[in-house]
Amino acid sequence: MLKGKSIIELTDVHTGKKEIYEDENLVTEAIFDILNTNIQGAMYNSPSFDSQSGEAWLLPIYQRLTGGILLYQDEIEEDPSVIYAPLNNPLIGYASNDANNTEDIQRGSRNLTESKAVDGGFKYVWDFATSQANGTISCICLTNVLAGRGCKYGANYFVRLKGDTPISGEIDNNSYRHNHRTFIADGYRLEMIAVRNSTSVNLRKVPEDYIHARLMVRTYTQMATEAIEETNIEMNHYPYWTHYTGGGSKDDTDAPYWNDENRMDYLFHASDGNWYGIARKEIRTYTGVRYGSEVYDRTGFEWYMDKISGDRCTTQRIILPSDTTDISNIGMSGKWLMFAIGSTVYRLDTTNVANIEVVANASYNNNQQYTFCIDDEVVINGWYYYDGRPALYVRNKDTYTDGEQWGHRMVSMYKTYAYQEFFYSYYGYHFRKELYLYTPYLATINNLSTPVIKTADKTMKVTYTLTETEEA
Repeated sequence: MLKGKSIIELTDVHTGKKEIYEDENLVTEAIFDILNTNIQGAMYNSPSFDSQSGEAWLLPIYQRLTGGILLYQDEIEEDPSVIYAPLNNPLIGYASNDANNTEDIQRGSRNLTESKAVDGGFKYVWDFATSQANGTISCICLTNVLAGRGCKYGANYFVRLKGDTPISGEIDNNSYRHNHRTFIADGYRLEMIAVRNSTSVNLRKVPEDYIHARLMVRTYTQMATEAIEETNIEMNHYPYWTHYTGGGSKDDTDAPYWNDENRMDYLFHASDGNWYGIARKEIRTYTGVRYGSEVYDRTGFEWYMDKISGDRCTTQRIILPSDTTDISNIGMSGKWLMFAIGSTVYRLDTTNVANIEVVANASYNNNQQYTFCIDDEVVINGWYYYDGRPALYVRNKDTYTDGEQWGHRMVSMYKTYAYQEFFYSYYGYHFRKELYLYTPYLATINNLSTPVIKTADKTMKVTYTLTETEEA
């Protein structure tokens, strides 16, 4: 089994006074999960990571899987199954296997002279200058070597291990949607399908065994499209773009703007099990006949929040700024439905639709690499959100193509891995699967017996010894 010990040494640069803190740690299940998880059989299909392939991307463990360190403000629950820090726990600093040659003031440097192999393990030593990792530190954790470099200067926390395009050709538009929720451990995905010419949506449950090999087929080259359960849910209005009054006749009835069965993806699965989205209703008034056709002039827009719970949809009016003509549905963050008007990010309280707030220090650029869903949470412009506000900068995720995509914004987490599958359009329709490692995992959790306060008049040296011992 692995066992770790840390020594933190603070040195006052003015007086030379030293403070020394020694603690032992808990080893989590993160490394075991990395070595023993094989989603869709991707690990048998030549994965690569950080310019390494074969076993070199993860072994030896001390070089790559535990080659970085993360410093947190608050303690983290000492439970082997806790493999990521809560998003509301501020990350104070980090370091990797190299020197920090950037201006990132959170990042320290590996002391390559003092770091070395020891009997039965490895001793890591990191140095932090007076300007680096200042704040209160209550927990330090070993992590992946890339996570220790942070995301401010080119690196990502989501690092792609494998991508493949197993299926090409014409695909039924209704067979897959990006407003879906994949339950990897439970072996299925839910697809919420809305089309422009229908006032109902179709909820499909599609079985897919993501983590077990199959006897007769090669898992990674297959996709499941046949639903075992389908529920049709009446919304009583047309979805998002197309709902307006007066489109069909003078009697003020509703009708779709045009008859088009293409996808209409605006509903997002939330942690409460419901689906939420914002719909636009275009108000048009009959003004007469021109060139033999009835004419309807737009007089404004109304906005609504749809909530689908079970097989029932409820719709509530919401009030947006009076000049709003278009919004971007983005995703969920706790109880908050996230959307954007232009580049401004808003959050809508799904428990009280009168509560709509501008999110400070946030922006939206409509880039699918930087804005995507992670299960029932959202990343916007590279920021992982917690309770409707940006909490951790993860940057972006590598993407194979920026062509027209179904499912590209939806990432599903399973232990230390992130998985996504999507269609894209490039001289035909293609189905693609991609597997990522979410790198800032906690290989160890080391809550300090006394919090360390690192200030700009102190340097800090962190020595972390990880050894392999026989189980008692």
